[in-house]
Amino acid sequence: MPRSDYSWIYPSQIDGDIEPGATTAYRRLYHGIRSAILDGRLYPGERLPASRDLAKSLGISRNTVVTSFDLLTSEGYLETRIGAGSFVARSLPDRDMQTVSQTGKAPSRGSDARPLHLSQSASRMLAYQRRFPRFRVARPFNPATPDLDGFPFDMWARLLRRAWRAPNIDLTIPDDPMGLPQLRAEIAKWLRQSRGVNCHADQVMVVSGAQQALDLIARALVDPGDIIATEDPGYEGIRGVLASSGAIVHPVAVDDEGLCVARLSQTPSPSRVIVTTPSRNYPLGTTLSLSRRLALLQWAQAHDAWIVEDDYDSDYRYDGPPLSSLQGLDTDHRVIYVGTFSRVLFPGIRLGYLVLPPALIPAFRGMRGFADGVPAPTAQAALGTFFAEGHFGSHVRKMRMRYGERRAHLKDLIANSASGLLEAMPSDGGLHLCARLTGGHDDIFIQEKMVEAGLDCRALSSYYHDKSPENAETLPKGLVLGFAGWDKKQLSDSFGELIEILKRNA
Repeated sequence: MPRSDYSWIYPSQIDGDIEPGATTAYRRLYHGIRSAILDGRLYPGERLPASRDLAKSLGISRNTVVTSFDLLTSEGYLETRIGAGSFVARSLPDRDMQTVSQTGKAPSRGSDARPLHLSQSASRMLAYQRRFPRFRVARPFNPATPDLDGFPFDMWARLLRRAWRAPNIDLTIPDDPMGLPQLRAEIAKWLRQSRGVNCHADQVMVVSGAQQALDLIARALVDPGDIIATEDPGYEGIRGVLASSGAIVHPVAVDDEGLCVARLSQTPSPSRVIVTTPSRNYPLGTTLSLSRRLALLQWAQAHDAWIVEDDYDSDYRYDGPPLSSLQGLDTDHRVIYVGTFSRVLFPGIRLGYLVLPPALIPAFRGMRGFADGVPAPTAQAALGTFFAEGHFGSHVRKMRMRYGERRAHLKDLIANSASGLLEAMPSDGGLHLCARLTGGHDDIFIQEKMVEAGLDCRALSSYYHDKSPENAETLPKGLVLGFAGWDKKQLSDSFGELIEILKRNA
């Protein structure tokens, strides 16, 4: 029989010195639920109340409950079942543990007991982990899904076979942590021509994606306690990687002109690294203005800071040609340029790149040797030929036209079918657009309803760093709607479902 009272899982204070910041509301709830699971008061498979109901019964913000549930899910204590809710996991990460506060003694550890504690690095990383729903097949409106039907996989297979037909020593015994020379030369050439990046092949390092690039940057340039400035809103994966280094991640607001550079001075000490997406903020789509680009470069020079320019999908701009990079304006060699092929080509390619200032090349080369040695060469060889034979540029041009048509179609659907419910927010490119909820709806709640209906929808407010209860009401509420991976009919059909969900929950 379902329980009617859960007040006991939200202690007024936490016993013992568990961790700094454990007195915050979501941490109190997190530790209360975790303790109840470990000592058996909440049993494996038990269903917890819906976040809205639990928040009401405990007299706390629903965002507090959602944040606690997300953290418990990321650590394996809870399981989320689409359409059913949150349940205590049947296989727990600390099944043999009992909390000291409940038993009065330290937990026993058998021969097969798991470690009691994660490293500080892992704990900091998990604190930033978001749990978006995962569908086996990409569903509308996932914002990171390109059009996989548009990629020439037959040609890609031929290029892979060609690479192995008569492999050279760079493929069979790769020894350069920077990557294959041909691919690095092609990347440098493309970036000079399309993005105005000031670089040559020796500055390009091939990595397995933007996340690895950020991890290498954090290892090379950040010490525990250093401040790293990131955009707010922004991609949570960036914050998680950087926080694992022990840095203090400081969110800096974004407005219509991009990163608010003047707010960089509002930290206890100057930021060691500033991570920005000047071509297009994720997810808002705003562009860093020229005056702020220059101000950011001046600020970095004055404070001996590094700028990380994350240029995740700048090839897809529909209202004009691709913008020139921030790195191209840098005369003091302070910008590290990061790019990825996961969105431009297909996610499974797992290739990205860094463009390093010359002074950093020796350090990054050495660190990469200890991280994972040499990038897998086969896909690099195929991609280098894909560039050299002109297929990359042709593919980008074709997909830019296709995505532009799908973007226009989605904007028309919002304007013509969602009046009074959604309002498209300005953006000049990318694989998604943001739509503000005009009826004052809770976008987290709407996201849950979309997921129940099989739609991969993202709440705009979830991308903001500061989710404290006092700021929860001021966060913009909206939906992040990807359009690139689906044709117009699929978008129309799915958008019809979206509208019905909004109307039912108005």
